[in-house]
Amino acid sequence: MPEQILELSALYQFLNYFFFIEELLANIAEETNLYSSQMNPNKPRNCTVYDIQKFLGVCMISSLARHSSIGDPWSNILGINLVKETVSKTF
Repeated sequence: MPEQILELSALYQFLNYFFFIEELLANIAEETNLYSSQMNPNKPRNCTVYDIQKFLGVCMISSLARHSSIGDPWSNILGINLVKETVSKTF
């Protein structure tokens, strides 16, 4: 086993090493921007790799608790502060 793998101490590091490699995230951001410009040429989004990382993080955090509505992580009562601070509900 490569020495780098043994040094991974957090789930985030593990996922970045095996799944969320920079090239993949860059490709997702590029394709997201292409789709956005095709859907609304007058107002395309400028999605970055960091935006994709934030989105994936929100998906992972939100999956830890059962919600009755997609908007629950942003609600004032049931919300998850980390989600509310990371991504706006209208992203």
